[in-house]
Amino acid sequence: MRNSSLKLWEQAAIALSVLAIGFLLIDPFMLERAKAMSPAARDFFRAITDIGRSNWMLIPIATIIGFAVLLRRNHMGFRNAAGYGLIIQVASYAFVSIGGAGLVATLCKNILGRARPKFYEELGHFHFNFFAFDADHASLPSGHSTSIFAFATVVAILVPRARVFVYTLAAWVALSRVLIGVHYFTDAALGAILGTVIPYYVRDRFAARRWLFEYAPGGGYRLRNPRTQAWLGWPGASRPSKSSPAKTDV
Repeated sequence: MRNSSLKLWEQAAIALSVLAIGFLLIDPFMLERAKAMSPAARDFFRAITDIGRSNWMLIPIATIIGFAVLLRRNHMGFRNAAGYGLIIQVASYAFVSIGGAGLVATLCKNILGRARPKFYEELGHFHFNFFAFDADHASLPSGHSTSIFAFATVVAILVPRARVFVYTLAAWVALSRVLIGVHYFTDAALGAILGTVIPYYVRDRFAARRWLFEYAPGGGYRLRNPRTQAWLGWPGASRPSKSSPAKTDV
């Protein structure tokens, strides 16, 4: 008898069970570990935690899009237009993925209104003040974790050979939010999940419109430009020879 895939309600039950374990057991344990950490270790995590801010990601990306649009209008020619078009689509994919993930995280945290760990002694770790729109009640999910995992996922999708490095960096940044005491473990974990899921969703929407990505014949996705695939190190990509014309329809 073949095992069937899990039904939606079964997946939801597993997810809720894991989440409950996180809330009930892992959050208090990690908070106690954070309080017992040495000052030197805490200083280290404070030094890296702001890597999770989205402004250093979004502002340069928006600038790149603006310059590429401007240069595309002023540098005529098919090859120039194709090159600038590729830059615009890559940067737009990154901007929508990271910015969209951050927006969803901000809406969720203000709607859910989970109290920050600094109120643990007073309110406990399962206190929610819905629609609080207050920084002290905006713990779930972690915005830094969401942004850094969205960034890591975008880089991993575009440059697969970099995925180990970027996800390792993202994990350390997300952990830093817990160990400096501004988020619970489940805040960081759910932020990481959110930041990972949204770039894949955006990739699907882009592929449906044949923007940057397209559906591969054997299933899955691929970049539309073979030369770009080879340059970014996509598995199975072959670098076009200099004598063969490059595909430039981006």
